[in-house]
Amino acid sequence: MKTKLFALCTAFAVTVSLAAQISIIPKPNKIEKGEGSFIFNKQTVIYTTEKSQQNATYLRGYLKNATGFNFESVKVSPASNFIVLDIASSYNIPAEGYSLEISTQGITIKSSTGTGAFYAIQSLLQLMPPTVYSGKATGFEKWSVPVVKIEDSPRFDYRGMMLDVSRTFFDAETVKRYIDWMSHHKINKFHWHLTDDNGWRVEIKKYPELTRKGAWRGPGEVLKASFGSGNQRYGGFYTQEQIKEIVAYAAERHIEVIPEIDLPGHSKAVTASYPNVGCDGEIGELSVQGEGQNAWCVGKEPNYKMLEDIIKEMVKLFPSKNFHIGGDEVNYAQWGTCPHCIALMEKEGMKNHEELLNYFVRRMESIVEKHGKHMSGWDEILDGGNLNPNSRVYAWRSVAKGIESVTKGQPTIMMPGEYCYFDMKQSPIERGHNWAGIVTLEKSYSLDPIGTANLTDDQAHLILGVQGALWTELLGWPARFIDYQTYPRLAAIAEVGWTQPQYKEWNNFYKRMTRHHFERMYQMGIFFRVPPPVAKYENGAVKAELPYSWAVVRYTTDESEPTSFSPVYKGEIFTDKPHKFRFATFFKDELKSVTISPENAPYIYLKPETRIETSILENNRFPIKNLTDYKYDTYFRSASRVKAGDYLIYQFSEAVNASRITVETGIPNISFYGVTDGYVEFSYDGKNYIKAGYFERGVVVFLPEKPVLAVKIVITAPNDGHILSLQDLRIEL
Repeated sequence: MKTKLFALCTAFAVTVSLAAQISIIPKPNKIEKGEGSFIFNKQTVIYTTEKSQQNATYLRGYLKNATGFNFESVKVSPASNFIVLDIASSYNIPAEGYSLEISTQGITIKSSTGTGAFYAIQSLLQLMPPTVYSGKATGFEKWSVPVVKIEDSPRFDYRGMMLDVSRTFFDAETVKRYIDWMSHHKINKFHWHLTDDNGWRVEIKKYPELTRKGAWRGPGEVLKASFGSGNQRYGGFYTQEQIKEIVAYAAERHIEVIPEIDLPGHSKAVTASYPNVGCDGEIGELSVQGEGQNAWCVGKEPNYKMLEDIIKEMVKLFPSKNFHIGGDEVNYAQWGTCPHCIALMEKEGMKNHEELLNYFVRRMESIVEKHGKHMSGWDEILDGGNLNPNSRVYAWRSVAKGIESVTKGQPTIMMPGEYCYFDMKQSPIERGHNWAGIVTLEKSYSLDPIGTANLTDDQAHLILGVQGALWTELLGWPARFIDYQTYPRLAAIAEVGWTQPQYKEWNNFYKRMTRHHFERMYQMGIFFRVPPPVAKYENGAVKAELPYSWAVVRYTTDESEPTSFSPVYKGEIFTDKPHKFRFATFFKDELKSVTISPENAPYIYLKPETRIETSILENNRFPIKNLTDYKYDTYFRSASRVKAGDYLIYQFSEAVNASRITVETGIPNISFYGVTDGYVEFSYDGKNYIKAGYFERGVVVFLPEKPVLAVKIVITAPNDGHILSLQDLRIEL
């Protein structure tokens, strides 16, 4: 009886396990579940009709590494214990589509292209134990897949991800690893943002100064330090050989690499390396990123020869039919005072600078088309005039800009910041920008690139797809923040791009993600974001709400960071000191969420009457008085970059008895434009100062021994932002 009961339990457990395995991301459009499973063993073989054997070699690499079985190739289709990759152009299957049929006898993949077979392999891998990705088998895996039939193809042909490597540079191996992860999620376009104000990252042999000078920033370089790169030389670039290697690596994973050099704005790296490229007039106002003289002069004819030379070299490196030229956020102030630009506007009868931008864009269209490519650009290229019908628009400012683009007849990629910009915060307390709002996993998943817009069929077909984007101002730290900001949000965008909208549902996606895909991403080596819990203080007890029912949440009671050794939260905790509690979600005790404290048990900060004394010029929009209102969402912003010797003193009207004072700089909750080099002093009598400590990541915390009358910030070197932001003191009783 016990034996039968054990057998029944085991069979039930296996059935549940197999059912659970069918949780593929992005979700296939048609799945038929069967009974039983196919079990891999040492005799399992691979047969393929693909001449290149590329997909078979790729699949064998994962399977052999994980299972230890050989998966030998055979030349005749076997009757059992097989994996068949049947690729034939005669099959009536969309180019990226596939059929994946698993029986107890074997696995059959059918597709009309190698790309379709590759995506079938990605679905197959997700049906296997997750250690197939790492090859680090535990020995307890059941190397099997459930009986199932999947017929699948993507909603959109374009499913992309953009990575900025100018603001923060990532080496070639990191880029290849990033491409690998994209391929596992059926992302097929890698938009590579190679140049910007803060670094030129692609070797151009005819113009070596672009990388000899323009790829580096810091002391003694033509580009100033920025975005936390500090007082050391920072930067790097990709040689043409490295680029060829990365492009080939991506092609093996059926990913098209689309290069971008950002023009005519965002070009400080160029104008600093080759000053003649810029305008000759007054610099005028700085760009939105705080750069001066960062635009190509449109009126200098030699510039177009240089641009053609650059593109001539680059098109040999990138087989993609598309070449992205940027076109966004041009600082028109420079063109407004430049005699060459003014003369060109008069000659062409232009009335505004948008028309001048269109002139530049049309010139670039001609150059790009001459070299066998189609031009792409950000949605600003819609302004000022018409475009070539082949020119793609990347709609980043809003969904409305994408709709405007298709109504003008342009092929369009939807990537509005409020859904697709992964440099945005994922919650109010996490690091990231917030100008496009809080971009949660659910917000990204909610995007419909076509949506409810009243478009004709022809206009709807001009929406080619969807793309995520990661701008990297804030990615210098912490380690692996590139992973954290990208995943799992890119998995959501992958499903937006692949799965038909009638098959999408948030709760189902979130369950698949947390229950199964977290483990897969972990085995892929991704340091993904783990969602934090929510904690509240109610009726004398701290209560934590888990982000999903099987989450492991750990806590501390002394304000310290929870670690893998901290106790696991199991229920409400009665306390009279809720503000000292900290909670975090852990995944395998290796990945950790952001740390949170109870929402309604905040610190009560003292708010003494304070006046400010400073040598730093204020920006009238962010005045000095913001430092004395004790509203922690307001802040002071300087009018320019600060210099060594600058100071700011918080002077209290009466000495303040505080247990701890935190001096935090930078824009609140973004850690941006803070003090790079400097220290804090404090005074008990308003005359004699004691050093509290040097800034680390823009913060100094100190514990005074008696009432404090003044706190002083001292700058020892220019900060690496074009302005400085300071916040109210956090003074604890």
